[in-house]
Amino acid sequence: MNINALYDRLSSVRLTIFLCILLAIVSVVGTVIPQNGAAEQYLQLYGQGGARLVTALGLSDLYHSTGFILLLCLLAANLVACTTKRFPGTWRSLRRGPAPPTDAGFENWKCRETFVCSAGAEEMEDRLEGIVAKALGGRPQRRAVESSGQILLVERNRYARLGPYLAHVSILLILAGALWGAAAGFKGAMQLSEGEASSEVWLRGGEGRVPLDFEIRCDRFVFEQYPDGTPKEYRSEVTLSDGQGEKGTNGSIRVNHPLSYKGITFYQSSYGSLPELTLGLRDREGGSESMVTAKLNTPFPLPGDQGDRAMVVAFQENLRIPEEMARITSFSKRSLGPAARLVVFNEKGFGEPFWVFRDLPDMGQKTDRAHEIVMKDFRLLSYTGLQVVKDPGTPLVWIGCTLLVIGFLMALLMDHEILWVAGDVSGDNEYRIRVAGRAVRHPGIYAARFERQKLRLRKGLSPWLGT
Repeated sequence: MNINALYDRLSSVRLTIFLCILLAIVSVVGTVIPQNGAAEQYLQLYGQGGARLVTALGLSDLYHSTGFILLLCLLAANLVACTTKRFPGTWRSLRRGPAPPTDAGFENWKCRETFVCSAGAEEMEDRLEGIVAKALGGRPQRRAVESSGQILLVERNRYARLGPYLAHVSILLILAGALWGAAAGFKGAMQLSEGEASSEVWLRGGEGRVPLDFEIRCDRFVFEQYPDGTPKEYRSEVTLSDGQGEKGTNGSIRVNHPLSYKGITFYQSSYGSLPELTLGLRDREGGSESMVTAKLNTPFPLPGDQGDRAMVVAFQENLRIPEEMARITSFSKRSLGPAARLVVFNEKGFGEPFWVFRDLPDMGQKTDRAHEIVMKDFRLLSYTGLQVVKDPGTPLVWIGCTLLVIGFLMALLMDHEILWVAGDVSGDNEYRIRVAGRAVRHPGIYAARFERQKLRLRKGLSPWLGT
C-alpha cells in the first residue's frame, strides 16, 4: 500500500464513524466495569477467572491502558488527515467568494423570482442597491458584469463552513489535554485529622506516594445532619502554606465545591474516625514503663538498641469473638472490648502480628519480646478524606470543549446563504430584476425564508411594478 492510498484510508469518514462507535463501546465497558478497584472487588464480582481476565486485558484501568491511548491517537490522526485533505479547498473557495451565475444559470436555481419595473436603467441602478439593503437587512456587494448590467450579492454566514473544521481542532485539543493530564498528572487521596498537616498524597491503587511542594493542614472538620440523621453537609476548613514562614492561604472544601492551589485540586470525598492509642511500653526485666501515642499505620520506635519498631495495623472499638469460635472454646466472654492489632519489625523483616486489649492487658502478650505492649486508652479522631487531583491538561480540555460547542453551533444552526440580484434593461423603459438564492446545507428551510425575502423586495420595488 503506497502513501497516497494510506492517506486516503486514514482520511476516510467511515474510519471516523467506526472509531467513534468503538470509543462509545469502550466507554460503556469502562462504565459497567468498576475502574481502579481492589483485586478483592473484582474477585467478588466476576470470580477468579473473570477477575484474571479483567486484569489481563487492562479493563480495571481502561482509560489509562495502552489500547485506549492508541485508539485516541488513531482518532487524532484521522481528524488531522480529514482536515488537511479538505480544508485547503474550502479555504480557497471562501477567499475567492461565490461566482455570479450566468443568464442560463439563473433558470436552474429553485429559489428564484423575476420583477419587471417600469423605469429606466439609470434610475433603477441608482436605487437598486438601497432597496436590496433595506429589504434584506444587509448591504449587498456590487458585482459588475458587462453582459448583465449590475449584479448584487447578499451573503450570510459565509464562514459557517468552517464549523466542522473547528470541531476537528477542538477534539484534537481535548485529546491532547487528556493525554497530557494522564502523562503528567495524578489522582490520589489523603486523610487528615483536625490539626494534622501533610505534604504527601497516596496514589490510587497503592502505587506509592507523591510529595507536594506545599503543606495542607485541616484546621476544622464540620459535619452537619438533618433531623432524621442523614448527612446534610460536611466540609473541611484548611490552611495551605509553603512551609517557609509565610502566612498560609485559608480555604474551605465542600462536596461539589473543590479547592485549587498551585495546580492541585482538592475534593471533599469522605469522612470518618481514626483511632489514637495510648500505649504503654513496659520493660520486662527492669520494670520501667514509658508511654507512646500511636496512630493507625504509623510506625513508632521501641526502646532499646535493636532498632525495633512497631505499628498498629488494625483497630476494633469492641472486638467480638464470632459465635462459631465461641462454641468450640471455653472462653465465656464474647465481647473483648477495645483491641489493637500490632506488628513489630526491623531491618530483618516483620514479626508475627498480635492483638493487645485494653480491658484484658495480659491476653495476647508474648514472652519472647523484651518489652510488653499494653493499651492504656484510646480516642477516636474525626478525619476528612480528600481526593487530590493534578491534571495540567484541564485548561486545554476546557478550551477544546468551548470550541467544540461553537463548531457544532456553526455547523448545525448556521447555514451559508447566497442571494444574487441581477438588474438589466429588458425593453423600452423596462428594467428587469432577477433574484435567485440558495442555502448550502438546509435548502428546504431556506425556501420559506426566500419567500419572505421576495415579499420584502416586492414591497420595496412596488412604486415601479405598477398593479
